[in-house]
Amino acid sequence: MGPRRAITSCMLLCFASVALQATYSVAQDASTQCVTLHSDNGTIPGTDQSANPYEITVQAEAQDGGLETATTYKVGQRIIVSIELKQLNFSMSFSDVIIQARESGSTAPIGSFNVTGSRFVHLDCLNNPEGTVRLTQDGRTSSVKSTIHWRTMSPLPSIHFIANVLSTSGVSWALGSNRIDLDTSLPTVVCPTDITVPAGPSSNGSNVFWETPTCPSPNDTSELAECDHVNGSSVDTLEHAEVSCECATAEGVSRKCSFYISVIDITPPVIRNCPEDIQVNAPADTSFVEVTWPDIIADDNSGATPSSNNTFPDGSFFTIGNESATSWFWDASGNVAICSFAVTVIDITPPVIVNCPSDIDVNAPADSNTAEVSWPRVTAIDNSGAIPTTNSTSLSGSSFSIGEELVTIAFWDASENVASCTFTVNVSDISPPVIVNCPRDTHVNALSDNNTAMVTWSDVIAEDNSGTTPTTTSNVVSGSLFDIGETTVTISSWDASGNTATCTFTIEVVDITPPVIMNCPEDINVNATADNNTILVTWPEIITEDNGGRPPSVSSTLVSGSYFTIGGETVTITSEDVSGNTETCMFMVTVYDVTPPVITNCPEDIHVNASAKSSGVEVTWPGIKAEDNSGMTPITNSTSSPGFFSIGNETVKVTAFDASGNVGTCMFKLEVKDAEPPVIKNCPEDIHQYAPEDSSSVRVTWPDILADDNSGVAPYTNSTSPSGSLFAIGEETVVITSWDASGNQRICSFDVEIIDIHPPVIRDCPTDINVVAPDDSDTLAVTWDDASADDNSGQVPHLTRSSNSGDWFVIGRETVTTTFTDDSGNSARCVFNVAVADVTPPVIANCPMNIHVNVSDDKDNVGVIWPDIQVKDNSGTALLVNSSSSSGTVFTIGEETVTITASDRSGNVGRCAFKVVVHDAEPPVIKNCPEDIHRYAPEVSSSVRVTWPDILADDNSGVAPYTNSTSPSGSLFAIGEERVVITSWDASGNQRICSFDVEIIDIHPPVIRDCPTDITVVAPDDSDTLAVTWDDISADDNSDQVPQQTSSSNSGDWFVIGRETVTNTFTDDSGNSASCVFNVTVIDIHPPVIRDCPTDINVVAPDDSYTLAVTWDDVSADDNSGQVPHLTRSSNSGDWFVIGRETVTTTFTDDSGNSASCVFNVAVADVTPPVIVNCPMNIHVNVSDDKDNVGVIWPDIQVKDNSGTALLVNRSSSSGTVFSIGEETVTITASDRSGNVGRCAFKVVVHDAEPPVIKNCPEDIHRYAPEVSSSVRVTWPDILADDNSGVAPYTNSTSPSGSLFAIGEETVVITSWDASGNQRNCSFDVEIIDIHPPVIRDCPTDINVVAPDDSDTLAVTWDDVSADDNSGQVPHLTRSSNSGDWFVIGRETVTTTFTDDSGNSASCVFNVAVADVTPPVIANCPMNIHVNVFDDKDNVGVIWPDIQVKDNSGTALLVNSSSSSGTVFPIGEETVTITASDRSENVGMCDFKVVVHDAEPPVIKNCPEDIRQYAPEVSSSVRVTWPDILADDNSGVAPYTNSTSPSGSLFAIGEERVVITSWDASGNQRICSFDVEITDIHPPVIRNCPTDITVVAPDDSDTLAVTWDDVSADDNSDQVPRQTSSSKSGDGFVIGRETVTNTFTDDSGNSASCVFNVTVIDVTKPTVLDCPLDVIVSTCGSDARVSWTIPTSLDNSKVTPTVASSAIPDSYFTLGSHTVLYQFIDGSGNEASCMFTVQVDLDHDCQSIPLAVIVACAVTLLIAGIIIIVCVMCIWRKRTSDKAWRERQLPWVSRGINVPHPSENTPPQNVAIPLVDTSYKRIDDWGAGFVNLAYAESEAYQETGFQDAKHTSLPHETEDEHGYASIGEYQEKCQALPEQATGNAKNTNRAAESRIVVGNETSQKGNEYFIYHV
Repeated sequence: MGPRRAITSCMLLCFASVALQATYSVAQDASTQCVTLHSDNGTIPGTDQSANPYEITVQAEAQDGGLETATTYKVGQRIIVSIELKQLNFSMSFSDVIIQARESGSTAPIGSFNVTGSRFVHLDCLNNPEGTVRLTQDGRTSSVKSTIHWRTMSPLPSIHFIANVLSTSGVSWALGSNRIDLDTSLPTVVCPTDITVPAGPSSNGSNVFWETPTCPSPNDTSELAECDHVNGSSVDTLEHAEVSCECATAEGVSRKCSFYISVIDITPPVIRNCPEDIQVNAPADTSFVEVTWPDIIADDNSGATPSSNNTFPDGSFFTIGNESATSWFWDASGNVAICSFAVTVIDITPPVIVNCPSDIDVNAPADSNTAEVSWPRVTAIDNSGAIPTTNSTSLSGSSFSIGEELVTIAFWDASENVASCTFTVNVSDISPPVIVNCPRDTHVNALSDNNTAMVTWSDVIAEDNSGTTPTTTSNVVSGSLFDIGETTVTISSWDASGNTATCTFTIEVVDITPPVIMNCPEDINVNATADNNTILVTWPEIITEDNGGRPPSVSSTLVSGSYFTIGGETVTITSEDVSGNTETCMFMVTVYDVTPPVITNCPEDIHVNASAKSSGVEVTWPGIKAEDNSGMTPITNSTSSPGFFSIGNETVKVTAFDASGNVGTCMFKLEVKDAEPPVIKNCPEDIHQYAPEDSSSVRVTWPDILADDNSGVAPYTNSTSPSGSLFAIGEETVVITSWDASGNQRICSFDVEIIDIHPPVIRDCPTDINVVAPDDSDTLAVTWDDASADDNSGQVPHLTRSSNSGDWFVIGRETVTTTFTDDSGNSARCVFNVAVADVTPPVIANCPMNIHVNVSDDKDNVGVIWPDIQVKDNSGTALLVNSSSSSGTVFTIGEETVTITASDRSGNVGRCAFKVVVHDAEPPVIKNCPEDIHRYAPEVSSSVRVTWPDILADDNSGVAPYTNSTSPSGSLFAIGEERVVITSWDASGNQRICSFDVEIIDIHPPVIRDCPTDITVVAPDDSDTLAVTWDDISADDNSDQVPQQTSSSNSGDWFVIGRETVTNTFTDDSGNSASCVFNVTVIDIHPPVIRDCPTDINVVAPDDSYTLAVTWDDVSADDNSGQVPHLTRSSNSGDWFVIGRETVTTTFTDDSGNSASCVFNVAVADVTPPVIVNCPMNIHVNVSDDKDNVGVIWPDIQVKDNSGTALLVNRSSSSGTVFSIGEETVTITASDRSGNVGRCAFKVVVHDAEPPVIKNCPEDIHRYAPEVSSSVRVTWPDILADDNSGVAPYTNSTSPSGSLFAIGEETVVITSWDASGNQRNCSFDVEIIDIHPPVIRDCPTDINVVAPDDSDTLAVTWDDVSADDNSGQVPHLTRSSNSGDWFVIGRETVTTTFTDDSGNSASCVFNVAVADVTPPVIANCPMNIHVNVFDDKDNVGVIWPDIQVKDNSGTALLVNSSSSSGTVFPIGEETVTITASDRSENVGMCDFKVVVHDAEPPVIKNCPEDIRQYAPEVSSSVRVTWPDILADDNSGVAPYTNSTSPSGSLFAIGEERVVITSWDASGNQRICSFDVEITDIHPPVIRNCPTDITVVAPDDSDTLAVTWDDVSADDNSDQVPRQTSSSKSGDGFVIGRETVTNTFTDDSGNSASCVFNVTVIDVTKPTVLDCPLDVIVSTCGSDARVSWTIPTSLDNSKVTPTVASSAIPDSYFTLGSHTVLYQFIDGSGNEASCMFTVQVDLDHDCQSIPLAVIVACAVTLLIAGIIIIVCVMCIWRKRTSDKAWRERQLPWVSRGINVPHPSENTPPQNVAIPLVDTSYKRIDDWGAGFVNLAYAESEAYQETGFQDAKHTSLPHETEDEHGYASIGEYQEKCQALPEQATGNAKNTNRAAESRIVVGNETSQKGNEYFIYHV
């Protein structure tokens, strides 16, 4: 052993000897009441040194009354200190127990406490040392338990108990408990929150009350805390007082809390005299006025005068308008009172008009009803300084209509004061109307039956420049009757201004109509008698008429009653009117000598049809009659007689001849036709058959066709399709024709309809198609293989598709239908779905960038707006856009992320996020920024001095900001607008700019100099323009600027003919303008120049007209004006010109009224001579009446001429001239006005031929025949005759007097002739009158028959009727019908009349009634008709073919229809009845139905849009309403409406399609659909979410299955939310704390989480293995080196526990007994210990200690004692001088110390490192017995003495998983550290122990740590 170690050993031995001796001495003083406890875990020297049989334990009373072992105890908790005998074989009992509590690491007792125990007595020390108790036992027991209560606790972090047990054997044992951590914190005193109360409205303070805090600790001296302010005391306004309340324990420990009480002033100042609104009138000459009011006064409840400010001070100038004057008053608390009143400056002065025009008079131009009128610009000024608003009823330069118009120009200012200026514009009309179509002279012919002519002309059109139609009158109206002759017509037209124009023309009515001979005789043919060649011929008296109204004259070549000789002679009758128009009438008189017999009733050709079912027919015709002039009946003969005639043709010839052999013949044809077609007996009905499914045709048969014919010969028969033919699908008409040999044919037709009822068969119909829409479109072209179809018809079916392959389909599901329809309407459909899915999320196109905004107005937030989010989605449908914050949201200062999501209907979601950063920056506030200022510049200056109130500005800093202005108030401002910018800025550089405009308005127009007067010049003759010059015009302006000049024309410009206004306008920069207006008139005095004026035109009239269309080249003219002159013509090229000379004038007039005329003549020459149209033939006349001459008359000469004018007719002899016997030529000439002559010549021959005169020619004789005889004997007187020759003439008679005369009329001719052969006939009629009719035999009775079904006729026969007559002649027979004739349906009277030659007749009358019992047949009665209505109609016009009705009657039928084709039928079914009635009232009927189907679905008028609503928090559905669905139907009947969900239904969360169906009575339906989307934004509500679960791990495992009640959740959707859980009930949990999260997500994606912690506590102590036994060693010195095997441990946590030991092997132990403690601590703080004793005994065999050594030890101990005293004094001084140190005493054993990072708040450098601050880790986090001391690399910690220790930081590689290192691993590596730590710690007066055992190197902030033991 070296010297140093020997000295140390010596000192320790000395110190131990002294200490043990002192302890032993105190313990032996048992008789005294003052007890000093031995040190813990030791025995009293001199006692038995065997193992201590007692142990001391500390427990606390748990809440359930039991005991629990804890490491920390709270104040007030019952603590049980027990001393028990741990060695059961130890029979020692104790007599006395002393227990003392000490602060850990201290020997001084602490506090005082009461000890209660069964049969224990409390023995106080004589000196009553605090905290020491003595317990004595009455009986001998082996244990004692004491209950200790602490009323007062010093702030000690830990204590332990010391006990001395005195056994009955006198041995005293020292016991020590484990360290006990105390929760020294007393319950906190809770003060009220800060209290703020308002001051009274009339006071500057208020009483404040609060609830006094309670003292929560039972050791507190009172229940209520003591406060330094009295509850309810008065507090002044604005006072912010802190109230401090304190609770103190009996031991003097106090806790304080504090709160503030404040009285705030919320009462604003009271304004006493706020003015009412003020209204003043502005002066007439300015826009502003000074306004004053009384000073405004305010009081405040604080008693202080409030601060004030205002927008306008008293006496401010206010401009016209309404302005608010506001005064603010505020007190020191910021309460503001506002007085605001309106100051209205009313403008009552209207604007002043400076240049109102005078009345204006102008003339309208000749070609217009308007005139353009201009006047100078009218201006006005207003006192407001603003330019007045103006309006005018008419603008300058407007066109004014003829008349007087009042122009009003109004000016009004902003106050609606109005000034007006009125003047009259009078436009006069001085131009007369223009008659544009004055009629030309007219020549018309008089009416042929009247002496007048109706003459019409076109309506005369007059035009007037006024634009209104002039009034037009005429002295004779168009359409009047004009008498023959000439009449002048005058038309006058005048306008409203009285200007008149007239137009005249002549109407000449010419009579060119000859007289009319009303009864001109026909040619007369007479037969001479058999014995004479003359005959007396007469005719009626000639009657004439003339249109002239006066009877015309009549003359005739021969007079009625003249005798005509054998031959022909023309008789001419002439009539002439006063106009010389003549009319002639000529007829021929022919006398025949021999007249053959005449067959009077020769039949017409006879065409009859053979009788039905017969080869011929009975044919009859009337008996042939012939007459002869002889009076005898001629003999007749015929080649055929009436009877049966076979089918065919035959000519019948009838011959009649008289006795003289004159023969008369008559022939007629007789044709018997076969007109009856064959009869088809079995025509088939229409045939309908169905086509088979696999064929397009059907073989159809019908019976053989049978036909008969009336000819008896079988007819031929043919068919378009024979029976058995194949018929294709559809309808085919089979026509069967039957014809006989005569070509008569009958057609029978029927329809064969092959009906196809089989639809086409579809091939390859696609299945449903599913595709995905592209990212950028809502549509996709989808293709598929087209379906095909076959049809049994063999035809390709018609194809219709709802969509085609390759079409574009939108997102969603669409049904594709392909319909195949055959020609029969059978259809088959191929249906499949095309679904286009949308998997593309929406794209937020304009996701905002991060937004930075500044707040102002002393706010900490601001509403942030960003553009509306544009979301694009390929679906094209509405998207659901959600945003965590919407645009306009108020954001507080700082940074916040806004997330926007967009969801489409397919659930695809697009997201966008950006940040909103709100910055704080507030500029000053300018309080009275002036409004824009408007002033008027004076007339003589360009600038104005403008002032405004001083600018007031505030700043939130409270310091008046700086203010600057670009132009100060009172500056001169030039005309125009200038912006004044006022800038106010505060000391922070934030600036506010206020700007206003000062506008100097110039309302004064420039002043014009040298404005020219009107200029008039003459245009040159070769141009329409002329350059006109004038002196330059100038103008001055008050703005000192040269006004801008604009001119409509410049000097030197070319001006066209006419008047042009030149306007020079001078406009200053303010827009004021003045105009110089003058007129430049270019006068045109040059007439137009005519080109190509024709020369005179000579033409020849045609032969047949007096007019001729004459043409010439159009005349043109040029004018110097360049304009086409106005053209007027008297006649146009192509007009019709009458014979004669006519002047044509073409006049050209230019716009200036200069005119030039082109004049030429048109001469129409007449070279055609008149034509005498009725020049007489040579005239032969005989003289009579014993004369040698005779007047000869011929017809009036009719002359025609092309001239149409009156002609000059000359005659050598006039009609009626007396001509002597002989021959004379008569010449007639006709001359027209042109000298053309027409001639006519004929001869007049007078013959001498006068027959004798018969003096007593008898009158006609009439006698009646007797009833039984045919003749009568007649007599008359003898005939007497004279002759001019004087010789008795010869006389002869055809029948002498007394002859027998047969019935009838016979002419008796008596002829007398002289020797010259002139003869005279005298004739008279002898008439034997038969008045007796024939007698009829066998007259039939009425006959009734029925017509056949197929014909309207029937051959009816009866027996022939006969008759006899008294004349002996067969009576003439006439029949209305013959037996065998065909009678049509109806009743026909058959009359057979027998007439004798005398006309006496008798009739046999009977009726043939052919009854029609066959009703008409409607041949094409329509089938039922089905039609559809569309186009929102409830009816439709239905058309069917014209009804074809057949009836055997062949007559017109009466067809009635209840509805006609084309009738409009309403929706529904209606029966149409068609009836056809014949005249026999047989009725055929046809019924069919017209069914009008309503094929148009109803119209839903208000189909809702898609509805989106949010579900409520407590329900899965929402009641959704929409307006009642309105639907109309074309039927007019309200349709039925149904909805899959009615309005007001509950809709569940999600999207539901509502389908509204509207259908009408016809079943047509319209579907309207919309989506109702109920969005769920509420997360599920979690039920029974467990609280945190704490369980205890089992002893043998680190995991434990933990269960809890199942967590459930409800959702407003009524669906069970989807649950995800991080762990399930029953899962195994490892030791420690684990967070369990159960998340419930509903179908809408809303989620809620239940979060709780499962903590598995490990309370199982580690298991110690290989704990060493007690070690006993001997030494000769003061210590010995002792080693042992280090114990190990296991733990249920499967983590190696941390181990700490009080000593390590191979350590040196001093003499005596030493307890070595190994502590094993698992991660949960459970401790297990291994304790054994190291006994170091003095080896008595060793050398005793020398005296020098003992002395040295004593000296050493003395020095050590002095050092300890000095150190204690220093420490005590330091602790008492520094409060921080007093509150943070170093612990006895280890505590974690964290030195903060230099960037945090650090303690002062001269203060010891705090150890109690709650921000540091507690000791349990590091392990018992160790301290962590941190240091940083900054200078702040250089003085702590640890700055160099960083070089010896412990290495990482020795750390375990918890960051700890085992003692053994660190031991060697830390050998150098103690010296460094000890040396560096000197500056802090702290010593470092040399045993550093564990450490952690780094923390989160980068600090380095090392660990040492204090």
